[in-house]
Amino acid sequence: MIILGINGLGVSPAACLCIDGRLVAMAEEERLIRVKGAHGLMPGLAARYCLEHARMTLDDVDYIAFGWDAERYRLQIPLFAARTLFRRPSELPDPGNAARVVDQLLKYRPAAVMQALHQMCHAAAIPGRLPPVEFVPHHLAHAASAFYCSGFDQAHVLVVDGSGEHQCTTVYRGAGRSLHEVLSFTIPDSLGWFYQAVTEFLGFTPNRHEGKVMALASYGSPDPDLRERLGRIIWSGYPGRYKHDGRYSYLGKHSRGTVFSEKMARLLGAPRVAGEPITGRHENIAFMAQSILEDIAGGLVARISTMDDYSGNLCVAGGVALNCKMNGVLAAMEQVQDLYVPAAPNDAGTALGAALHLSNERGADPRRSLDHAYWGPEFSAREIEDALVRCGARYRHDPNVEKTVAGLLANGKIVGWYQGRMEIGARALGSRSILANPAEVGMKDRVNTRVKGRERWRPFAPSILREKAPDYIERSGRAPFMATAFKARREALGSLSAAVHVDETTRPQIVTREHSPKYWELIRCFGEETGTHAVLNTSFNASEEPIVCTPEQALRTFYASGMDCLAVGGFLVTKQGEQEGG
Repeated sequence: MIILGINGLGVSPAACLCIDGRLVAMAEEERLIRVKGAHGLMPGLAARYCLEHARMTLDDVDYIAFGWDAERYRLQIPLFAARTLFRRPSELPDPGNAARVVDQLLKYRPAAVMQALHQMCHAAAIPGRLPPVEFVPHHLAHAASAFYCSGFDQAHVLVVDGSGEHQCTTVYRGAGRSLHEVLSFTIPDSLGWFYQAVTEFLGFTPNRHEGKVMALASYGSPDPDLRERLGRIIWSGYPGRYKHDGRYSYLGKHSRGTVFSEKMARLLGAPRVAGEPITGRHENIAFMAQSILEDIAGGLVARISTMDDYSGNLCVAGGVALNCKMNGVLAAMEQVQDLYVPAAPNDAGTALGAALHLSNERGADPRRSLDHAYWGPEFSAREIEDALVRCGARYRHDPNVEKTVAGLLANGKIVGWYQGRMEIGARALGSRSILANPAEVGMKDRVNTRVKGRERWRPFAPSILREKAPDYIERSGRAPFMATAFKARREALGSLSAAVHVDETTRPQIVTREHSPKYWELIRCFGEETGTHAVLNTSFNASEEPIVCTPEQALRTFYASGMDCLAVGGFLVTKQGEQEGG
């Protein structure tokens, strides 16, 4: 059973290929087309990569699984949209809202999606005829991407995002191969809309910079007045039940924002314009928004824990599940024994979830314990060296590149690390990474300003050997994807100083020899030299660019940034005049 999973036309387009319920290849379109987010596009290059990796064409594919239920757009969703838009006749909706809703309704009609798939395959020169297409409800695809990859035989799945069709938050119960919806919140009761509105209000880009709000929140303080004001936008009267007033976000009148409305500006005061200084007021807004998100999500988990057959196993998916601070709060709850967040909990992951769901429907067992994210393109030593020669790079072959890079890091160098298959998901995990010594004073500022070109207050994360994780973080459970924040141990704050946030939390990647042997060996060697069995790891990209995919892209970013060295495959690249040792 060969299924091509597709997420397209919306946020984070991606494609994957599953054979008999087993993932064999996956990529996000932004990495291949080099457009950050690639929002609104179809994943033509990603789909072509998946098929080429498996040496297949569309003629070999049994089904395409599309992670959005276009069938509901014939009648159900248009009726729901009409009722929602005109729910409050005393306040006429913004005409722009109606236009956006109509655009969404037309975009996701079955005929429109089929046309987009045909055009995608033609534009990407994908050979073969389009196979039958099955539409999978968006939140079901999210839930499948988490539960079927968790290794749990039984778990509840909390899905939280902006919206999928008409749903914003859902809970599924997974047992064996079955997934059943047990709770649903619909538009406008969206935690994602709330957080997107705050993101844009604070001068950042919604659907891209929510992580900045999460980071900024750690610098804020409790503010009762702001709490009361934000409580008019979204509130929870009883744990596990909440309401969101959409007039403060997408359903309101807009003049300065596309998500936050003028009603929100009247409530909170003047919004920040991008580029303006960040004040204590902005930090406090971020703090209170993050606090409200964590409180409501915690209430939902408390409600889930009272449901029949609750096992203590929890999966979290949806775009809001990228909030590692929230995930850390959930993981620490006494009702949660084990937490699993997939590598791509956002919409990119619905390509995989749709494919796994359809695999299950067609008789293939989709259950796996997916504990690594290395499913993207890989380049041979010959391809890498050809790129080095074409670019005129100063390089040498290094048979002990792991040990060499460990020594460079110990001497304060910032090193690009490009190895093996590209990761899926929002975070680099040791295939397309920039590495540094987490214990060096001032390293966070050096990497932020010299390499990443981003705000000095943005935090970094560590990659830690699994064998040593309990020495650095509390409650060091399964955390392969940098998806969950943990409290750093006080005795480890010095050795992780550049990779710990101001609230003394960190979102680690726990590295195993089984899934990432070369990266594991690098960290082991670094630990032997320094006594710190962890490295600072950030994604291999410049500000506002996708993570690099090809060797050429790695070289371009290396030469355009303040990185000192680049380890690409078995080759070490230095800049003119750069001394490897120090």
